[in-house]
Parts: sequence; structure tokens; C-alpha cells
Amino acid sequence: MKTSSLILISLSVLVYPTCAQIVTFSFNGSSGDETTFSPDAQPISATVGSMSRGPGLTANSFAGAFNSKAWTTAAAIDATDYYAFSITPNSGFGMTMTSLSLDERRSLTGVRNWSVRSSLDSFSSDLASFTVLDNDEVRTGQSTGLGTAFQGLTSGLEFRIYGFASESGTGTWRIDNVQLSGSFSAVPEPHEYALVAGLGLIGFAGWRRWVLRREANLPQA
Repeated sequence: MKTSSLILISLSVLVYPTCAQIVTFSFNGSSGDETTFSPDAQPISATVGSMSRGPGLTANSFAGAFNSKAWTTAAAIDATDYYAFSITPNSGFGMTMTSLSLDERRSLTGVRNWSVRSSLDSFSSDLASFTVLDNDEVRTGQSTGLGTAFQGLTSGLEFRIYGFASESGTGTWRIDNVQLSGSFSAVPEPHEYALVAGLGLIGFAGWRRWVLRREANLPQA
């Protein structure tokens, strides 16, 4: 095998994504009022925390979803009223998150607005915001795109889904089928960078020797 081919193979092993993942909370079998609820499965290259509630909410039963009441009636976010989960890449991996989607449903006196924020900016700004129609129908596939700030992350990340502008403190709002889409890539350790650099130098030296030999054998003009 040529040195140049070995270099390309080594680089591909170190930087190409090792897998694509979708983290899912389907809440199958839930009663809706659990304190926390686990994802359907753990991805190979990361650890996902259970879905939980902020301290401002009260759990409320509803089978097959994650449900709460006591949402703020204010027209702005209450920092304690949210659903949340975290994802942390395993050692040696980076992650790129591309979108977050969910199904949601309010009671007839539940929230009229909700938004998604993340720990990347300490939950200070919306990644997306939504207005909820004044009915109690299920809205499916409500999606939030995640931009370049969510590429190549090597530390943990938390998402929060805030509900607000509830028509009553007793109104409920539930989520279901939460899906986080993304991929994971191996992150080279320092000795692996050194290996690739060394292979590059070897390849360059070999190429340079070949050029010198070729030039030495050329006929004189």
C-alpha cells in the first residue's frame, strides 16, 4: 500500500462520522405524570438524560405523553416552566445536532406559546418559538432547526422546551415523540494527530526523493 493511501485512510478513520443517530422519547407506556422519563434507547456514542420538568410545573397524568400543569399565564417565559433533557458525547467523540422535533397538545386552557432554548447560551435566547392555536388538537412534527453553533460539540448540551401564556394555571400542556437528530464523529487524541502528522512527513519525504531521482535521470538540454 502506498504511503499516500495510508495517510488518506488514517484521516478518514479520525474525522469521518462514525454513525448517525436520532434520540427519541416516544413515552410509550407512560402515565404522563412521572417525575422523569427515559429515552427509547441510548445512542452508541453519547449519553442522553431523562426528560424532566422545571420546578415551576406540576406533573399531571395523561397516558402515552409527558404532561404538566401550572404553566405561567404571563406573556413571556418563566425560567422555571419547561421540559428538559441533556445529551453528552462519550469520551473520544464529538457531536453535531441538526434538528429537534416533537408533537404537542394543550388543554383548552393550556399554553398559547412555547419555545426551545439550549445551554449553549445559558438558555438566554430562543432557537425557535411557536404560537399554539386555541384548540386542543395534536400538532405533530413541530421542528426546530439547529445551526452551525451545534456542530462539532465535545461537551454536554441541555435543551429546554418552555411553555407560557397559559389561559389558566390549571391548564395542561403535553409533549410526545420528541426526536433529536444528529451525528457523531471520532475526535482524534493528541497521539493520533501526531500519527497523522508523522505519516504526512513520511509521505512528503518519499515524494521528494522520487522527484529528485526523476530529475537526476532527465537528459540534459
